[in-house]
Amino acid sequence: MQLEPTRIFVKVVQQHSFSRAAELLKLPKSSVSRAISHLERESGTKLLLRTTRSLTLTASGRAFYESCVGPMQALEDARKSLDGQDSIVVGTVRITAPEDFGAYVISPVIGKLAKAHPGLVFELHYTDSIVDLVKGGYDLAIRIGKLNPSRLKAKRFGEIVLVAVAAAEYLKQRPAIKKPQDLSAHDCIMFTPRSPSPAWTFRSAGKTVRVPIKPKLMVNQMTSLIAMAVQGVGIAFVPMFLCKTELASGRLVRVLADWSGDSMPVSIVSPVGSSSSSRLKLISNQIAEAIVELTG
Repeated sequence: MQLEPTRIFVKVVQQHSFSRAAELLKLPKSSVSRAISHLERESGTKLLLRTTRSLTLTASGRAFYESCVGPMQALEDARKSLDGQDSIVVGTVRITAPEDFGAYVISPVIGKLAKAHPGLVFELHYTDSIVDLVKGGYDLAIRIGKLNPSRLKAKRFGEIVLVAVAAAEYLKQRPAIKKPQDLSAHDCIMFTPRSPSPAWTFRSAGKTVRVPIKPKLMVNQMTSLIAMAVQGVGIAFVPMFLCKTELASGRLVRVLADWSGDSMPVSIVSPVGSSSSSRLKLISNQIAEAIVELTG
């Protein structure tokens, strides 16, 4: 199998377009199309489903792309290294992350990298939905929680811990909270979606307690939960790193200091290993440092 058609195939998938890939590779669009057709004929396998408006990988095409993209990136970086190390840290990098985590952790890191490396262009997509990295053309993703088995490369860098917090004003007006079960008598602010039997799970010293709660208000964004708690609406169960500032300033008080929720791992996920690309290695390392600092 020839190398050049494979390189063209990887670019077409990354750009989601024959035209954009042709422009990037400085080739006629017809040459790009012929290269893909040649690759499919030679392998006897359909790799791409093409219509006038969309470009979709077949199952075989996805597996082939995931196997090839890393080695192709390594070859490109090796070639660029002949022109000097600085030339490697260039190009567009697409990153997806959960909304709150993206705003508080990823954006500051990317801001510094963008200033330090003018040759880098970033596309950031913050969503709490799990997106398809290959189909979406993403280089990196930040995932919170247990990962499902996949062909993606993943590495865990930290943990998010949920803690119960409330405004001091609210706590003065309501019954004392000495144990998790006491929360059943309090107004709680819950992260949606709401379950049929809303409850929070607390852990301490090997003990686990599941406490039914009464949602006073439901919000689909953690930072909004914190803002509501500051206003004295009720008890919020939120990631520790997101409310550190409010706790330090006294706008929020931690409830049940000896108890916390389940820890959720934070991982950096990529279709290729970050070590295969100098720019991805640089970006991954910077993001990993920020994750460790804020969640440690």
